[in-house]
Amino acid sequence: MTFVRNAWYMVAWSKDLDDKPLPITMLNEPVVVFRGANGGVGALADVCPHRAVPLSLGTISGDRIVCPYHGIELDMGGVCRTNPHVAGAPDRLKARSYPVAEKHGIIWVWPGEVEHARPELIQDYSWFNSPDRLATGRGYLHIAADYRLIIDNLMDLAHADYIHPHTVGQPGAAEVQQVSVEREGDTISVNALWPDLPPSALHKLAWSRTPHVDKYLDMKWQPASNLILDLGIMAPGEPRESGIHTPAAHILTPETDRTTHYFFAFARDFDKDDEALTERLIGVIGKAFRTEDKPIIEAAQRNIDQTGARLTNFTKGDSGSAMVRRELEKMALQEAHQPHAAAG
Repeated sequence: MTFVRNAWYMVAWSKDLDDKPLPITMLNEPVVVFRGANGGVGALADVCPHRAVPLSLGTISGDRIVCPYHGIELDMGGVCRTNPHVAGAPDRLKARSYPVAEKHGIIWVWPGEVEHARPELIQDYSWFNSPDRLATGRGYLHIAADYRLIIDNLMDLAHADYIHPHTVGQPGAAEVQQVSVEREGDTISVNALWPDLPPSALHKLAWSRTPHVDKYLDMKWQPASNLILDLGIMAPGEPRESGIHTPAAHILTPETDRTTHYFFAFARDFDKDDEALTERLIGVIGKAFRTEDKPIIEAAQRNIDQTGARLTNFTKGDSGSAMVRRELEKMALQEAHQPHAAAG
């Protein structure tokens, strides 16, 4: 698979980067991420330039990472600053370094051309890092599938009727939903309204005003693998602002051609100080992803690998994800022939 490399990819939530190096494979490359004593973050190839030992097996000393094999210390730019085994300057020994940014409570790494790594290209996830506006829970899944299959799943809103009937879905939604696909700039959106249905099991934890609700689900993709679901419910026929808002972030980082890091956040604009409710809601969301989406996507990947099955598009969501796949292919091709292209 050819990945889009000139893009920012998530490698961790900021809160999960502690005093130990964090290894992650992204786009088939082993990377180590670490926070220095100054609070800054470095990202290097997880391969010591001396004897190829994973640097993530080492420790952090000040603002450097220390290889466990021979005590060689590399700074955040990958330059060796201490080598106990040579008398001269050690800086001819270097590891590959990656541009790294910390934004919206997220650590991002850019695996493409360094000169195009502008932090302003990072998608706006400030929604999920603004406790005065929204209470947020966060999670992570490892999925044994091509990341594009997960994008397909996220943009296919109709599937919730069938594999999520007892968590986030609403039986009957597929028959009544009103769906449109929109493109604006570099974003592609599948927008849906599910009118006049009983609330999902998730929303029943927070809604008792009316027996039925209207639900809106606007899923927006931005390259290379960032998705935001603008989600909410309201009484039938009422405006969006009269109901409750429960947006979600879905951030995918390809690990390999057939495995994906799936980071997600789920937020709400009500009962923001109720931490127990946050845990309950994230429990429902996590269960839906872990026990419903994940097995289906992984089973599809196995079938594709074993039979060479081709995908067929016939829902509105399918048309949206097909647009995304074409855009990713175009971007990868542009990088191959014009290596100055860049994405957010």
